[in-house]
Amino acid sequence: MLPSSNQSQLAECAAIPVIDLSALDSSCPEERQRLARQIYDACTRVGFFYVKNHGIPETLVNDVHNVAAQFFSLPEEEKMKFYIGNSQKFRGYSPVGGEKATGTEENPISEEEAGVMLSEAFDIGYEVAMDSTKKPGATLPPDTYGLYGENQWPDEQTLAGFTQTYLGYCVSALDLCRKMMKIFALALGLPEEYFDSSMQTPGVTSRMMHYPAQPVAGEVQEGLGAHTDWECFTILSQGHVPGLEILNHNGEWVLAPPIAGTLVVNIADCLSTWTNKKFKSTIHRVNNLSGEERYSIPFFFGVDYDSTISVLDKYTSSENPPCRAPFKAGDWVREKLSKAYVGYEG
Repeated sequence: MLPSSNQSQLAECAAIPVIDLSALDSSCPEERQRLARQIYDACTRVGFFYVKNHGIPETLVNDVHNVAAQFFSLPEEEKMKFYIGNSQKFRGYSPVGGEKATGTEENPISEEEAGVMLSEAFDIGYEVAMDSTKKPGATLPPDTYGLYGENQWPDEQTLAGFTQTYLGYCVSALDLCRKMMKIFALALGLPEEYFDSSMQTPGVTSRMMHYPAQPVAGEVQEGLGAHTDWECFTILSQGHVPGLEILNHNGEWVLAPPIAGTLVVNIADCLSTWTNKKFKSTIHRVNNLSGEERYSIPFFFGVDYDSTISVLDKYTSSENPPCRAPFKAGDWVREKLSKAYVGYEG
């Protein structure tokens, strides 16, 4: 069944655009403005776009997928040593059945309706080692929202090279995210550095996702139910097996097939709120009907947890009031996480 939704947050497309990020580091303002216009169009029409020439080495992307496959191939009792329920920061391993479908704001799913998602995950959060702007030994800010803290890393005996590989990928992904926030600012007619002060210790979460093949041919069990992402935006490396779908304004699920050499970027709730939903936080889901194992690595980028998300004045009017009252990013993310994982309470 299709979720009922605010039409402004559905993609106006039959396909997802591909954007070349070569100009992201250009010293030419006109080239960056051209790129910003392309991104504005994609964000306001679709909410999703592929990026090529994004700067993350393909070898690093392949390496992180390889270690993800190695992790999920471990015996269940080994993976459960890193169970997410051991952490109060939503970090660690979530087995099949460890995550609940929550739906969307317009179409929430009740506890009774929530089915078991046919996926397992390994979650990590921000740490200094993944931030190229920080010196070794740099400290984290006060953990007001219970979201900063240690990750549950497998030791070298369990999985050699896992931590180093994943952190290496996160360094490149976080560098790309900071550049993307600058180009988003340009796209919104703001100074490039507008969001810089809100990205000192950003609210980053990354997941390794494993979607087993459907156990019964022709029977659909959702890998990840229809939802929007919560932070500012997501960078997704989805491997070579399809499964990601986005909902368009005709009520059709549009497949986002893997394209070699690209990543998928989608706008999430916080950045959408800043723009009074001009940027679409588009509903999407994952169903792995390929008959193969599917692995993906989403990298969720959010601003510092103590940042206030407030609709920009330029996107409001008497006819178009703010879509929601100002809120702290940490409050928003903690509430959403608490609802999504089995064993957590808000």
